[in-house]
Amino acid sequence: MGTTERHLGIGAAFDRAAASYDAGRRRLIPCFDEFYATAIALVTEAAPPGARILDLGAGTGLLTALVADARPDADFTLTDLSEGMLDQARARFADSPLTVRFRAMDHLALAEVGAYDVVMSALSIHHLEDEGKRRLYAACARALKPGGRFVNADQVAGDDAAMEARYWQHWRDRVVAAGTSPEDLAAAIERQSFDRRTPLAPQLDWLREAGLGAVECRYKNVSFVVICGDRG
Repeated sequence: MGTTERHLGIGAAFDRAAASYDAGRRRLIPCFDEFYATAIALVTEAAPPGARILDLGAGTGLLTALVADARPDADFTLTDLSEGMLDQARARFADSPLTVRFRAMDHLALAEVGAYDVVMSALSIHHLEDEGKRRLYAACARALKPGGRFVNADQVAGDDAAMEARYWQHWRDRVVAAGTSPEDLAAAIERQSFDRRTPLAPQLDWLREAGLGAVECRYKNVSFVVICGDRG
C-alpha cells in the first residue's frame, strides 16, 4: 500500500470512529489518567501566558481540552488528517471562549518555523513510518520558538518481537477486563492495523538529532509513553 493510499485508509478509519471515539478512551487507554496528566504537566510548565500551542493529530480535541482546563489563555491550533475527527473537535469547542483554530493537514505538511511555544501530540505520530517520524520530529523542532517544548504522548513498540507480543497481550487483557465491547475492540484493532509503532530508544535519538535538548521519557506504562524535548 502506497503512502497516499495508507493516509486515505487512516482518514477513513478515523472518520468512521469519530462520533463514538471519546466514549471509549478510558477503556482503551488503561493508564488514561497518568498518561494524560503527565502530558498536561509537561505542556503547562513550558507554556508562557498566551502561549501558542499546536496539537498535531488532535482528533476530537481531547488533549487540547484537557490542557485548556489548566491554560485557558492559550491560543490553540488543532490539525488532523480526518475531517470527521476535526468536525467533532469543532463541535466540542463551538461554544467555548477559547481561541481555537482547525486545520485538516497531514503531519508532514508542517512547515512553520519558530511559530509555537508548544507542539504537542497524543496517540497519532505512531501512524507514521520511521522515516516519517524522523522528518516530523525535525519539523516540530523547527516549528518551536526558542525555549519551546515538544511533547508526544503515544505508543511505542517493544524492543523485539517477544516484547511486542507481551505489550499487545497486556493491552488486550486490560481493555477486555475494563468492559470494552467486542464491537469497540474490533474497531480499535482495525485502527491499529494502520499503526507503525517504533521502539522508544530510537525515537529519543531522533528528537536529539532534530536539535532538541533535555530529551527524556517522562512516563512509560508498557507501550504508553510520554516523551519530550526542548528547543534551546
